[in-house]
Amino acid sequence: TTLMESIDPGEAVALLNAYLDEMIAIAFRHEGTLDRIVGDAVAIMFSAPVPQADHRARALACALDMDAFASRYAADLQAKGIRFGKTRIGIHSGEVIVGNFGGSTMFDYRALGDPVNTASRLESVNKHLGTNICLSEATLDGCPPETVVRPVGRLVLKGKSKALQVYEPVTADRAARYAPLADYRAAYDLMAQESADGDAAALSPALAVFSELAEKFPDDPLLGLHRDRLRAGSHGDLIVMSEK
Repeated sequence: TTLMESIDPGEAVALLNAYLDEMIAIAFRHEGTLDRIVGDAVAIMFSAPVPQADHRARALACALDMDAFASRYAADLQAKGIRFGKTRIGIHSGEVIVGNFGGSTMFDYRALGDPVNTASRLESVNKHLGTNICLSEATLDGCPPETVVRPVGRLVLKGKSKALQVYEPVTADRAARYAPLADYRAAYDLMAQESADGDAAALSPALAVFSELAEKFPDDPLLGLHRDRLRAGSHGDLIVMSEK
C-alpha cells in the first residue's frame, strides 16, 4: 500500500513483478508447487502433486533463500529511495486436502486445510514479533538436526485455541547482530520455567537477563519482545496473540 502511494503505479507493478518472478523461481528450484498468488503474497506447497519425503526440509531451505533474496531486493530499492516493504514468511506442515477447487466454472489447484491457515497466521505474526520467518515445530521436526534455530515461544495464534511451539531460523547475517545463541537459549529456558500464572507483581528472574541482553544487542527483536512482555507482568513462554 505504501509503495503504491509513493511511486507511479506502472513502476510499482514492474518492481512487484520482478520480485514475484524471483520468489517463484526460488520455489521452483526447491521443487515447490505454486499454490497461488494473492496480491504481493506467494503461497508455496511441497509434497504435492508429487510426494517428497523431505518436504519439510525443502520448505525451510526455500524460505531461507526467499528471505535472503527479498532482504537484498528491498535494501537495494530502499537505497534508491523506494520504500519496498519487508517480506515475512510462515512455515507449517500438516495434512491438507489438495485438488481442484472452484466449482463448475473453473479449476483452481490448491491446498485447503487448517495447516494452510496456520502457515498464513505464522506469516502475519512476524510483524508483532519483529522476525522475518516463523517456523513451526511440526516443520522443524523434519529438518536436519544441524538446523540452527531459536525458540520464539508457545504461540496461541489469533483464532486458535491450542499453543504452537514456534522457532526463528538463525542465519549467518542475523547471528552477527543477535545475542549469542547460548545466551539467548539460557534466558529463554529461565523464562519458560517461570509459571504463566505467576504473581505479576513479582520480579521475573528472566526479566533481568533479557533486559541486560537487549541493552547489549538492541537489533535483536526477540530480546526486546520478551523483555517488554516480562516487564508488563507476563510469565513463561506462552504468548496469546490478540491480532493476526
